[in-house]
Amino acid sequence: MKLQKSEYLDIPHGNSTVWRYMDSCKFTHLLNNSSLFFPNANKLTDQYEVSIPDISLLKKRKELEMSGLTGRDLEEEMASFYWSTNPMKDLVLINCWSVNPHENYALWKIYLGGEKNGVAIKSTVSKLRKSVEQGRDPYPETFFIGKVKYKKHLEHDELSRLNIITTKKPFYDFEKELRVFILNYPRSEGGTVPPYDISVGRNVKVDLKHLIHQVYVSPFADESYRIEIEKLLLNSRETARNVTVKESEIREQ
Repeated sequence: MKLQKSEYLDIPHGNSTVWRYMDSCKFTHLLNNSSLFFPNANKLTDQYEVSIPDISLLKKRKELEMSGLTGRDLEEEMASFYWSTNPMKDLVLINCWSVNPHENYALWKIYLGGEKNGVAIKSTVSKLRKSVEQGRDPYPETFFIGKVKYKKHLEHDELSRLNIITTKKPFYDFEKELRVFILNYPRSEGGTVPPYDISVGRNVKVDLKHLIHQVYVSPFADESYRIEIEKLLLNSRETARNVTVKESEIREQ
């Protein structure tokens, strides 16, 4: 896999700490398969993500109306505007992390979905990047990394595909999200049909030796769960055996 950089994307410093929260099933899958799952953007919880903001569409419509356009002419211009700024959500695959020096209580709650057991992988931006680059995926694709911006709307000159993919509404700013993502293109624009179902997503092979720095056990888990995680790591591939398992610094009150 090869990282593609862009002026539209903000990649944090390589030493920046990143976290990925997951339940036991997903963690076991990661260890057993050395892969991260990149779901289709349509699978994201917020249906408005990776979409042109409604406020931007409304603003463009008002601009066109003020210029004198009405009826069919107006709708054709709006259709053209939408086509030129469409992020092609159904062709975007995303894997999400959180950039933060510390754990996040809210993210524990959200990603465990009410379960007590789970882990958070602690890594860095550079380790995450290297793990994807050196994962020896059998179908290597270009991938992107970008820190999410939290804004109510985007100006016309900000409505690029990459900007839309890495912009969310302000009330999600507690996530401090970092997105690793893959772009596909329609065949009419030179895209090819990949050997996986784009509508679902794909597993991307990663190098666990680079990816996993420390594993934090859920603050809600029973004491025995840490032992279970340590055994999983010992029985996993060699690349994951030197990982430090730590208790969460958060405690359920």
